[in-house]
Amino acid sequence: MNNLILCGFMGCGKTTVGRLVAQLAGMAYLDLDQQIEAAAGLPIPEIFARFGQAHFRRLEHEAVAGLARLENRVVATGGGALVSPENAAAIDRKHDRVVFLDVPFPVCYERIRLSDRPLVRQNTVEQLEALFASRRPRYLAAATDTVAAAGPPQQVAQEILALAARPPACGAL
Repeated sequence: MNNLILCGFMGCGKTTVGRLVAQLAGMAYLDLDQQIEAAAGLPIPEIFARFGQAHFRRLEHEAVAGLARLENRVVATGGGALVSPENAAAIDRKHDRVVFLDVPFPVCYERIRLSDRPLVRQNTVEQLEALFASRRPRYLAAATDTVAAAGPPQQVAQEILALAARPPACGAL
């Protein structure tokens, strides 16, 4: 099986669902944010604090570009990874399935509101909702497939596996 790349807003379930999909499918799991942290030797909040968001996005681009060399992985991207046109273009949609985990903002916010994520700490709920609204069309554009993902992680993982077993939609080629 080719790579399954999960995208969506913070708190949509990319990490939780990604681990489940990998386990159920017998695929390797890769968390892009963890890969960035390992490469930088710093946690993401510290990368933001020391070097700023622009530096983090450069590291993120390098990580996304590196996906082309991988196979048989379930990849959880960061919430902003595929918002960038350059990052979205770096994904080989003929080889990889990009699945947008579509979750309403209130559900995402409830999941992230107490987290240590830089964007959560630095923005009001209204600003986060505006960010969500601005990113959603970009997730849809980057994705080859969309899954409603507000339900239980096990159910969402099963839906992704069923989707991955089908041929890609014509528009994804």
